[in-house]
Formats: sequence, structure tokens, C-alpha cells
Amino acid sequence: MHRKGIRVPAAHCGIVGLKSTFGLIPYTGCGSNEPTNDHVGPMTKTVSDNALLLQAIAGTDNIDDRGFAAPKPQNLPDYVQAVRDLASQRPLAGKKIRIITESLSTPATDPRVVQTFRKAAARFEALGAIVSEVSIPIHLKGAAIWTCVSKTGGFLNKTSGAFGRRGYQMVDLNNKFQPMRQENWDNAYSATKNIYFNGLYAVQNFPTLLAKATNLSRKLRDAYDAALEDFDVLITPTLPYVATSHAAPDASPIEQISKQIGLTSNTAPFNQTGHPVLAMPIGMLEVLEGPGMEAKVKLPVSMQVIGKWWDEVTVYQVAGAWECANDWKTM
Repeated sequence: MHRKGIRVPAAHCGIVGLKSTFGLIPYTGCGSNEPTNDHVGPMTKTVSDNALLLQAIAGTDNIDDRGFAAPKPQNLPDYVQAVRDLASQRPLAGKKIRIITESLSTPATDPRVVQTFRKAAARFEALGAIVSEVSIPIHLKGAAIWTCVSKTGGFLNKTSGAFGRRGYQMVDLNNKFQPMRQENWDNAYSATKNIYFNGLYAVQNFPTLLAKATNLSRKLRDAYDAALEDFDVLITPTLPYVATSHAAPDASPIEQISKQIGLTSNTAPFNQTGHPVLAMPIGMLEVLEGPGMEAKVKLPVSMQVIGKWWDEVTVYQVAGAWECANDWKTM
């Protein structure tokens, strides 16, 4: 539900995943990594289905303080109708869509993904949108800012528990890691071990890192907000490459993590800034490694549509118009 739990699996599987505006969907009962970058959201087959599910689950529940600014469920915009009301001809007439230039050169990016993304982005023009690029240099540092908060804060959250917040604390879940016995450690997922290793190291050697990264998160958000003042949405590739094969069952944590190098370069920044981001499939590419290589197996490529805080309506309209006009499985 947080970090890699919505857009990454959606992108890998060729479905639609929405990381909603921070706090729009209640977090109550969800396992937390780090309170400022936890996110929940719907994963569905189509954009219209996604809007329908968001309509059902969004709105403050008056329990978790991260959702206190969200509307009550009965006061939400009509996300479903916003998609249904799109015009049949040039449904995005006048919409300004900007590609984040830096998102096309993140670490480990497959040039084929960039090519597929550019072709998909160009198709917005036939829908009436104005498509161009915008440079947001801090985007390249976004994943690093998120990492400092996610790993350090995630470690503290799992060891000392969240404090100073209103909400439902999942004590039983955190207790499964305390004390950290060998059995618990052996059964933990490699990404969880990564949080402990990195978080403990940061706490011991860089005690002010979390505070500095938290401040930089505001600078990162301000940069996206400044771009969104002039544009309706921003777009990027969701992931830099198609899904990789699994590591061997006896692989070390480093070997497992190496399968994901650079994976969240375009997704992690928006976890930390809280903007609504929808991942949607836009094409297929052959795998470059693993058991499907000889058979020339193709896997999905995905695009992110990023909107202003609380503006899921525009995100859905842009994504829905593209989806209705294109068959991504043939692209």
C-alpha cells in the first residue's frame, strides 16, 4: 500500500493504479512504512473502474490525522461522471500536458521505454491536448530525498512506533518485529531488511538526515506545484524498464535488491510530495533477460499522469481519454 504497492505492480501487470492525493483515502488499518510517504489507492483494469473504486473508498474517516483535510465521502467530486462526460471528439481540447524532461534519463532507463512513452505522449495531441516538455531539475534528486525519509523514518517507525499523531496504531504488527529475533529476520522480505540496514546506519551516522530530507521534500513539492500552475498535468514513464525475472530462491538480499536498481526513480518522488499520480499501460516490449527472453515474451510499459493536489478529476480525464482512443496491447 505504500512505496511500491500501487503504481509499480500496476505498471508490471498492465493495469491502472492510482496513488491518490496524500490523505484522500483513509490509512486506517494499513501497515505503515513512514507516515509522510505512506499511500493507498485503487488498482483496476480500466480508468473508469479505477474512478468507481476511488469513489467508494475515498474521503476522511475521522480517525487518521493524515486524512483530516480530505472531504467527507458524501462531498467528494464525482470521479466516475468526470470520465463519462468526456467529449467524443477532441476530449482534451486546450489541456496542457508537460513531459518532465528529467524523467527520461533516470538511472537504468531502457531507451525502448522512452521511445514507447514518447509515442504514447504524442497521441494526446490527437485528443486536443498541447504536449511539450518542462525541465524540473530537482526531479532527479526526488528518489534520493524519498529514500532518506523512507529508510530512516521507516526504521524508526518499525522500531519505536509512530508517535505524536492521531490515528489507529497497529501495535500487533510492529510487535512481530520486536524483539528482532533471527526467525523474524530470516522471514522478512529483502526490502524490509533494506529499511533496517539503511535506517539504522543513517540514525547512527547521520542523525540529522531525516530532518534535512523532510525539508527538501517541501522544495521538491514546490517545484512540481510551480510547474502545475501553468499546466494541467505532468507525465513521465512510470518505470524505467519492464518487469525483471525473480532472483534465485537462495539469492542474497543484495542480489534480490539488484533486480530493482533505479526502479522507483520516477515514482518515489511523488510518494514524498503527495501529488495524485495514475499509472496506466501504454504499450508492450520484449523482455531482455529471464526465462521469457528466448520466446520473445512481451510485458507492459506504463505512463504516469501527475496532477495537482486534490485534482484526481483532471488526472482521470486525461488518462481516460487516452485509454478510450488507444489499444495499448498493440503498441
